[in-house]
Amino acid sequence: MSESINVDNKLPLCPICGEQLLVRLARGRKSGKPFIMLLCAKDGRHYRAFITYAPYVKTIIEKMEALKHESR
Repeated sequence: MSESINVDNKLPLCPICGEQLLVRLARGRKSGKPFIMLLCAKDGRHYRAFITYAPYVKTIIEKMEALKHESR
């Protein structure tokens, strides 16, 4: 059974403490490839997840760049 946590376009909460998850853009140490990291705002040891699917990461980076240019 698959259940969607993200029904209202908000990030899920940490399953340990209930804090909102943070989103960070990062790069692999060796590969240099970009990825998206989700982690607990209170304590990064509680929850840490990585999204490495290249087409999705590329889309997010493009959206971030567009927002950056709009805010100037």
